[in-house]
Amino acid sequence: MSPDHRRHFFDHYEEAREAFRKAAGRAGAVVSGRAIAARGRRGGELTIDTAYLGPGEPDRVLAVSSGIHGVEGFAGSAIQHQLLTEQLSGLDLPPDTGLLLVHAINPYGFSELRRVNENNVDLNRNFLRHPEDHPESPDYAELFQAINPEEIDPASEESSRKTLFAFAEAHGFPRLQAALTAGQYRWPEGVQFGGIRDEDSNRLLREIAREETRGASSVAWIDFHTGLGESGNYVLISDRPPDDPAYQRGRRWFGDAVESTLSGDSVSAVLNGTLEGGLLDGLPEGVELTTFGAEFGTHEPFRVFWAMRQDNWLEHHGDPDTPLGRTIKQEIVEVFRPNDPVWMNRVLEGGARILEQARNGLTGSARNRATDA
Repeated sequence: MSPDHRRHFFDHYEEAREAFRKAAGRAGAVVSGRAIAARGRRGGELTIDTAYLGPGEPDRVLAVSSGIHGVEGFAGSAIQHQLLTEQLSGLDLPPDTGLLLVHAINPYGFSELRRVNENNVDLNRNFLRHPEDHPESPDYAELFQAINPEEIDPASEESSRKTLFAFAEAHGFPRLQAALTAGQYRWPEGVQFGGIRDEDSNRLLREIAREETRGASSVAWIDFHTGLGESGNYVLISDRPPDDPAYQRGRRWFGDAVESTLSGDSVSAVLNGTLEGGLLDGLPEGVELTTFGAEFGTHEPFRVFWAMRQDNWLEHHGDPDTPLGRTIKQEIVEVFRPNDPVWMNRVLEGGARILEQARNGLTGSARNRATDA
């Protein structure tokens, strides 16, 4: 039976959150919610919700998270809802293995259709020591006006495009991509701001990693994203070098879909302060962690970046209740959750496949460890 996006993709954070909690409850999961301090613009409480199924003291845990980039959360939430309502029996986890679902790591961004959180922070750049590990961003500084304009009239937009394309021609696209996406820590109102302190979601995610994995000795963590790569296809991205044992496990589990940002051929640049650092900090010492960002492609990269850039302009200089503001919001949703049933069904198919491979890999790794011992 092929997936049907209409059962799993929801139109708003509030609908997705309610559906997640109801599905988790019906599945018999232990459900909890951790509220961030911020409220949505409509005044509602914003929570990171978790659902856990499995033994009280698991040996292994398969963790699946969504929405660290807010508006990207539609796809990850849909995959989680499909897992809870259609995939659980087929996943057939062993008795010593738990399943942890973390819904909407960035509930503000999900609710307000922004990739960043309530403080304009990209949470997947926030997991490092502040300010000790803040890198310099000289290329970002050079391109600042083109990245963060005060006006987006046609003439200024054309000038910005020319500036960015000239930089790419002079230095290569990978260097431009790094300048635009790696994360910066100097301009709080700029695109790709990584923050100056641990954000609420950062603190709560590390708490979830510590408490909700329930002492497991081995954790596989898949964090779902959208926006990079060929439309409807996916890759699994790691921050670790190709010779790292965790990366090698991923290659065995997922095959050629696995990429390292350090290898030079990933769809992603090398990033600062990513989720993996937060998990390593949150989990007890000695836990075997295998984590990947599962990235589903949508539209071509420059369109995706331009939508992020215009949404940042709207937040700081524009008015969302204007025709231009509404157009910008429609575009930020389109580049991260295309309004295309074929794309949505491919995400559901790919998500189910990734979770089956992660289950097989996690349980296979445990058997291998037992044999070696």
